[in-house]
Amino acid sequence: MILFSTDLETTGLDRLTDRPIEVGGILYSTGQRRVLESSGYLVKSDGVPVSPKITSLTGITQVALDKYGYEPKDALESWLDLANQADAIVGQNIKRFDKPFFENWCKRHGLVAPNKLYIDTRTDLPGVEGKHLGYMAADAGFLNLFPHSALSDCQTVLKLIEMHDINKVVERAQSPEVVMIAHQKFENNADAKALKFGWNGDYKIWYRITKQLDVDMIVKAAENPNIAIDNGERVPQPFNISFAGPEISIEKLMYS
Repeated sequence: MILFSTDLETTGLDRLTDRPIEVGGILYSTGQRRVLESSGYLVKSDGVPVSPKITSLTGITQVALDKYGYEPKDALESWLDLANQADAIVGQNIKRFDKPFFENWCKRHGLVAPNKLYIDTRTDLPGVEGKHLGYMAADAGFLNLFPHSALSDCQTVLKLIEMHDINKVVERAQSPEVVMIAHQKFENNADAKALKFGWNGDYKIWYRITKQLDVDMIVKAAENPNIAIDNGERVPQPFNISFAGPEISIEKLMYS
């Protein structure tokens, strides 16, 4: 399988008004277990200034972009050339961050975004809890040597993926995300926490975002709890689970 690992650094988080300032991309063969092509480059910020906060995070300055950055359309066409050769596009938090940025970048230049399977290391690695990329690397036994450097992040993503059966990773990537809602008494909130449900004050729900293929396992654990809580001082209680409708935004839950 040919994967395209990609990462963006940007002037900010707004997918409409902020702009890419660095792109990393690695075309990788899982069969050969080797890099086929890679590139990383700065991109002129298209009139959007680089703030001191972004510079402190990424090390990228406006001066560097103005001198060494690619023109935005040239940079995007180089990215598309690699992306279109891949079977799937991979990255950390790519579905909610990088993908929308690339799609809007394509729209601005009248280009077509690739219609590919997107694999997100934050949600699609079997048995792995999604965290900050650096923490996930450390949990897996290695370091991301240059965090917030686009090409280094691409390498870290590929190393994480290579630790798993690619077919199982693809299966998870293809499984839709759902929002599960826990229904337990107030005094039993610890039971929901033990199964990684969290509280959202806006919606006033105990929720967990998960893949559809994990639902049965979580439901069974809620119905038959066997997790020791509070050093055995109390017995976990079973609780019911329902599923949120479209009125509850996964993105709002993740970022509120």
